[in-house]
Amino acid sequence: MADDAALVFGGLLTLDVAQLTDRLPPVGEKGTSTAAYMDVGGPAANAAITARRLGSAAFIHTVVGSGDLADYVRRVLSEHRVALHDHAPDATVPLASIWIDAPTGGRTILATNNAHLRLHPEGRLLPDTAAAVLLDGHYPDLALALAIEARNRGVAIVLDCGRWRPVFSELLPLASDVILCEIFRPPGIEATTDAELVETIARDWEPEVCAVTRGSNDILVVADGVTHRVSVPQVQVVDTTGAGDLLHGAYMHFRYVERRSALDSLRSAAELASRSCTHLGVRSGA
Repeated sequence: MADDAALVFGGLLTLDVAQLTDRLPPVGEKGTSTAAYMDVGGPAANAAITARRLGSAAFIHTVVGSGDLADYVRRVLSEHRVALHDHAPDATVPLASIWIDAPTGGRTILATNNAHLRLHPEGRLLPDTAAAVLLDGHYPDLALALAIEARNRGVAIVLDCGRWRPVFSELLPLASDVILCEIFRPPGIEATTDAELVETIARDWEPEVCAVTRGSNDILVVADGVTHRVSVPQVQVVDTTGAGDLLHGAYMHFRYVERRSALDSLRSAAELASRSCTHLGVRSGA
């Protein structure tokens, strides 16, 4: 293990307010949740906290902002020993409202993401010990600044491709590892199956590793020109919130700190993400 290796995460952090319910009420009616929690969330933050809990040094570049809610976020990050770089200290902390369907564990999310903010990162962004940087496509100016510095310094770039965002057209050519959500579709890509999607992106952008996660189904991975399947443990699902984010953070740790192979890293990351789905709360079972 590279004990001094640091992992950097750039993208969205949210303050999550989650409610577990047996039935979402129709519009205009009220409902009652059976359980609830509040925690720091968002793809970059969940991934960073996961990597830190596994033992990596973790740095996050994001937007937190000011006020009581932002103070709470900073306290949580400090408790997890994740180093924060807030690029809009006068902004409002992004808020995510999450409804979790108790019968299936599926979640519905409405969130603010400060997408209108134009950030202007300055100076050196990556620590000397940076081994890899994960980018989720939020805050494009920040993502590009981190990617360019990482490329210039020979630091691996891992992409968390949830939904298509225009900045990915500039990030994909720079990436060493690309992890796709099955709904990710670049313009002009007419893949009709998940295998076609991952194989097309692997061919067109040539990352070292390209994978598509598909919930509880096998992860499809293209590495060294060969398509592989990584099985996902089947569990009794309670809450799927943040499972993909945990997978990304764990993959970063296993691949770039423990220096495992991509397939082994994805396999162990999928096991951790699956365990997280068996409890209410993003990190309760991980």
